Amino acid sequence: MLIRPARFEDIEDIHQLVMYYANQGALLPRSRESLVEHLSQLSVAYDKGTIAGVVALHRLESHVGEVRSLAVLPHFHKQGVGQKLVTYAVSQAELLGYHKAIAFTRQVRFFERCGFQPVARETIPAKYFRDCMGCPMLTHCDEIAVERVLLVPTARRNPAEHPASLP
Repeated sequence: MLIRPARFEDIEDIHQLVMYYANQGALLPRSRESLVEHLSQLSVAYDKGTIAGVVALHRLESHVGEVRSLAVLPHFHKQGVGQKLVTYAVSQAELLGYHKAIAFTRQVRFFERCGFQPVARETIPAKYFRDCMGCPMLTHCDEIAVERVLLVPTARRNPAEHPASLP
């Protein structure tokens, strides 16, 4: 199993996978155009010529990345694909210098196994104003906010933001 950045030729498979779960109410729908527009944020699990899963890492704030659009082909369930995708997204967030990764999910236990902890929605106002305001589920959303504090490489840290790291 290879986890890699998504490519333009993956868009149709990604769209079908996302819409499979959107039609079940598990994910919000994404248009092909939206997927193409956000291609640089997408990564796929690729196995023997098949897209087994997808994840997006979306920049929410300057130091906060959101793990979203996580979907795994049913044939690949219970094989660790989702966890590998989240681990990959988190590693990308760390490389980008993000201080934390967040997700909004109904699968809290899954994300806890990936090192995330539930937090109050109010602690992530950027998500609310960017995405939730226009969401058809706004008044009856049942997703839980989770976050994972990240290890930011020392070279990327701003000492003014981390006084404890000063010599």
